[in-house]
Amino acid sequence: MSPHSKILGRLPGLRHFIEVAQLGSFRAAADKLHVAPSAVSKQIKNLEFALDVELFRRDRGRGGLELTEAGEILVRRCASVVNELTIAQDEIHQLQGLQRGHLRLGVNEVLASDLLPGILRDMSYNHPGLQFTIVVENSREIFTRMQDGDIDIALGYNFPPSPEIETLATLKRRTYVVTALDHPMARLRSVRLKDIEGEKMIFPDHSIPIRHLLEDAFTQSNVTVREVLNTNSFTLLRQMVESGMGIGIVVGRFLQIRREKIAFIELQDLPFDSPPAACCRLAGRTPTASSVAFAAAIKTIFANYGG
Repeated sequence: MSPHSKILGRLPGLRHFIEVAQLGSFRAAADKLHVAPSAVSKQIKNLEFALDVELFRRDRGRGGLELTEAGEILVRRCASVVNELTIAQDEIHQLQGLQRGHLRLGVNEVLASDLLPGILRDMSYNHPGLQFTIVVENSREIFTRMQDGDIDIALGYNFPPSPEIETLATLKRRTYVVTALDHPMARLRSVRLKDIEGEKMIFPDHSIPIRHLLEDAFTQSNVTVREVLNTNSFTLLRQMVESGMGIGIVVGRFLQIRREKIAFIELQDLPFDSPPAACCRLAGRTPTASSVAFAAAIKTIFANYGG
């Protein structure tokens, strides 16, 4: 069944009329619609009765049915009707996408634990029929899954530059030293690299790009620290900082649901720009209604929140 036929399924008179007008035959229209020719004829007669006009000339000597002047007008107007109904159907499908859609996200761990819970809570409240699938991975794995069509939107840091990626929103972040609340630096607003000379340091591991940037920064500044732990989990890193095991360096302060008892002290003299948080999707693909709604929520947060 064509999209137009599907849309007009509740309007049988117009639906049958359009098919007969296009095919020039009651029988051909009946075959296409899988109904008896008499059913098509009845629908056309009902429509003609409702409009009080003849829509077709039925002279037996003609090679096929011809539209009357009234029929020609109706065909032209039906084109507008079908167009508007098509738009209406698309809009309804978009609404249904939010009512019972499926949002698939790929998210870096630190954003999954800090930024994401509040957004998902609000979306779930506003659109209770939505289903969520959240993949927490590093940026390279998220990019691969996005290419494979496994996720709709990516949220994280350091996505590889590619014409395949459409960036929907970015948020410039500052870099902070994080300490336990009873650490001497916790009372400061900002520090420089030389101020953390000799400190016990909890590092991200070498699979995370910022680790290499930090090592280069310490080398250039001739600053030495004592590594006591490294991990690929920023959640664990912050927990161990909170416990007093050491200090850490992170990008950004986040909208945490449960705020750890840690202090954020801005690190001012790094020789590199902190990577922005980015919300991306694969370019050239039609976005789902749920992914559009999520991207709008991210843009709002990014526009109103900094740091």
